[in-house]
Amino acid sequence: MSEQTIGQPLIASRWVRVLDAAAYLSGILLLGIMLLVATAVFFRYFLHQPILGSQEIVQLGMVLVVMLAMPSTAAHDQHIRVDLLDKALGETGRFFADLLGRVLGIFVLSLLVWRCVLKALDTYEYADTTNMLALPLWPIYAVIAVGMGLYALILLVEIIYQFKTRGMRHD
Repeated sequence: MSEQTIGQPLIASRWVRVLDAAAYLSGILLLGIMLLVATAVFFRYFLHQPILGSQEIVQLGMVLVVMLAMPSTAAHDQHIRVDLLDKALGETGRFFADLLGRVLGIFVLSLLVWRCVLKALDTYEYADTTNMLALPLWPIYAVIAVGMGLYALILLVEIIYQFKTRGMRHD
């Protein structure tokens, strides 16, 4: 592997292209949500005719926006990073702090994936839907589980890379 810099993914380019495509879809979805909200406001306040279920679509759409974009953001190492203690910790301290953060991230994300999978199965079994439009909820929980699962896998790849490069940071 070549040196990693911020924004340069550690995983194979074909997988990055898939994650990036999901992130672009997320952006298009965000644009659609923005247009829906603007239209709903116009209809409600100027035509006195609210759009039925627009709030449900916005709520579910925002979940999709975040979960579709999160794995690509992680793969490109573009999350916000606070490095207040980096100089005080030194190279070894940063190595262990990064390792601890990634291990804890994998642990928490794994718990959330597990719970979302169970919730998706539960909502599928009971055919849970939204109130106004009767949209099924299980696909939303499934997308959350996939998004967080991919993020956990990316953290695992970063841990492997961290040990291969002996903790040297190239950013």
